Amino acid sequence: MSTGGSGGGAHAAMVAATSDNSDYFPYEVEAGAVGIYQNEDGTYSETIGSEDIEISDGVWGCVAYSPITSLQEADMAMAFEYYLDTDYEFNTDFQKKLAKYLSQEYMEYINDQNLSVSESAVDIDINGDGDKDDAVDLTIEYNEEKYADTNGYGETYLTLYLKEFEKNLEWYPENLDYADDWTWFDSDGNALSDESVSQMTTEEKAQAFLEGRYAKGESGQNAGPGGGMPDGNGPDGNEMPGEKPDGIPDGNDSDGEKPEGAPAGSMPGGETSDGNAQDELVTSGMGVEVGTPDSGTTQSADSKTDSSSYSSYEEMLESYESDIASIEDGDKYGNNIVDLYNPINYIGDEDTESPTWTRIVMGASEGDMSLFASMNMQIAWINSGTDAKLEWQWDGGHVPSEIFGESLALYVDEMYGKYVEGAAEVTKAEAQLQTQNGTDTEATGTDISSWVSYEDGEVKFTLADAASYRSKGASKATPGFDVMDYGQETYEFGSLTQDARHFDKYVLKVLQEDAETLSELFNSEEK
Repeated sequence: MSTGGSGGGAHAAMVAATSDNSDYFPYEVEAGAVGIYQNEDGTYSETIGSEDIEISDGVWGCVAYSPITSLQEADMAMAFEYYLDTDYEFNTDFQKKLAKYLSQEYMEYINDQNLSVSESAVDIDINGDGDKDDAVDLTIEYNEEKYADTNGYGETYLTLYLKEFEKNLEWYPENLDYADDWTWFDSDGNALSDESVSQMTTEEKAQAFLEGRYAKGESGQNAGPGGGMPDGNGPDGNEMPGEKPDGIPDGNDSDGEKPEGAPAGSMPGGETSDGNAQDELVTSGMGVEVGTPDSGTTQSADSKTDSSSYSSYEEMLESYESDIASIEDGDKYGNNIVDLYNPINYIGDEDTESPTWTRIVMGASEGDMSLFASMNMQIAWINSGTDAKLEWQWDGGHVPSEIFGESLALYVDEMYGKYVEGAAEVTKAEAQLQTQNGTDTEATGTDISSWVSYEDGEVKFTLADAASYRSKGASKATPGFDVMDYGQETYEFGSLTQDARHFDKYVLKVLQEDAETLSELFNSEEK
């Protein structure tokens, strides 16, 4: 199986999405991969040994934590997610207008795919008819009056997005019995007695959670998945000995205001969220300086600079056009490298061996990647016959930890029991009754009961509220063009002379088609 977080999560997802696809054989041969050979006629073989035993570069399953993929749709997907929040304050008029145009582009991109999904496969009643028996077409509609609270956007694609959000928040209070080291408080802010805590029902804990009457223990913190992988932290959140490999995220939260309910944490560089930004270059997609190492563009959520690399819109556009043209000309094997890095192009392809199962775990409050990207991968995998699970962990930041009794090893064991003939079924151990309250002296939770309802075990809130929650985790200044950076993933697209951030043909389309309007706004805050 494959697994990883952030950039590693992208690689884990790509391995699962492209298993045995011949588009990658030339690169595997060049790298000296065992079992991939080029024949005299130019074709390729996957064999090993004197008896030519067929082998595979595929995987059985995948767990990807906050995968930074697909980059091809990332800019417009994030722009769309920001733009759904009518109260989100873009830092410049250029950023706001660009987000508006990219949102329109994303709507067309989704609708052109003619997507549909089985309600039973996602375990969601999308059309609201009381069952999960239907296959539902997924579309986005623009109607300024009908969907005024989300800047004019609605329909079934966004209904799935909202209900996925609700389902994942619903999971949280359902599993609070595993939070055996939390501190619980009454409505007056007093810590409950050990006896009162031991008698709390799941429903009572759920209500206390919604009202913010708690302080999290280690079981609810976000230290990174699976006991030290891949952010270098141990299961208790303490850093493991030794140096981290280059490009591994440090598990700290991103720039920008934390969303309501997000856990406390430090910024990259070790400073708290109200401190000054760090001076060193960060390539994890979470810092202030971004792009290739010698670049000087900005991406922080409060930046008033549209670009510090280009003196004019025309200069920036010319550079973007040149870089995209270079990518579309193909690499030495004639391939568009951005297309090769897009899992959506390969999931379900007749030349791809689909994994049996996949699981994508995102932090619901992370600002490094749009949640639409993970939802799109789940839809594609489900439609290709893969058992694909999607988790948006409430309060979770970028590369969230496994919490409440969940673990990487447990999920693999569960899948083994489910899909391997003769294997024993594996289930999560039952929660242990909390008999002692935690030791915190004041509640640190956020009251979300004003916009989240919880009745009979069912969570409800609006798409506008979900959009507001997401945009409060914003860590990127502009969804699109050269101020966007996704860390080491995009460096594959650049060189000493080619800007690694210029890879998105959809952004280029907007920059060209709306040049007259955008050029007047470009860097206007500094003029």
